[in-house]
Amino acid sequence: MSETLPVLNAFLLVALFAVYSPRNCKAEDTVSLFDGKSLAGWHAEGGKIESWKAADGILSCIAPGGGWLTTDKEYADFILSLDWRIPEAGNSGVGLRYPSDTHVSETGMEIQILDDNAEQHRNIKPAQHTGSIYYQVAAKQGAANPPGQWNHYEITCRGALVIVNLNSKEVVRANLEEHTSGEGGLTPLSARPRSGHIGVQSHDTGVDYRNIRIKPL
Repeated sequence: MSETLPVLNAFLLVALFAVYSPRNCKAEDTVSLFDGKSLAGWHAEGGKIESWKAADGILSCIAPGGGWLTTDKEYADFILSLDWRIPEAGNSGVGLRYPSDTHVSETGMEIQILDDNAEQHRNIKPAQHTGSIYYQVAAKQGAANPPGQWNHYEITCRGALVIVNLNSKEVVRANLEEHTSGEGGLTPLSARPRSGHIGVQSHDTGVDYRNIRIKPL
């Protein structure tokens, strides 16, 4: 019996990672993180709150130096959905499960947002492209809409399982427990927090967000 249970548990875990899909998440099951008109529930970390603007249902980075616009609350397991739009050569990111006052992509996770086809980005590493867990897990390419058009992320964090859907296409499915060696000498994903803040990044280019909603799991 003692030998059978670990095998069974391992089989069930593999099955979860293989078949789990978050796409049945409905708007009525979620909670809005952005009221469309104010920055209530958010604060800036590593930057100035004045670099961010909320109006007409859109959250915008309007000036450099905004750091990470960060939720006041922390979250563990969830499905996060949002729309994003960048200009040509745009650069931003969605931060997940990160502690306060830290470098988000090194201590939590950053889901990359980038104009992959911009000239200055042509020599980046695979895990720096849009949809990737920044610098750690490369995303499948070809799902993003061009600069100036809206894109949609649905991001699931459930224990060690992370799934990134971009415009209804799965681009990342990662088991954090398997990532025991951090790229670039950084902390491995397997050792990073399983709860923390959610945020959006100011990276010296404009970026717009809307319809930011979460379903705690």
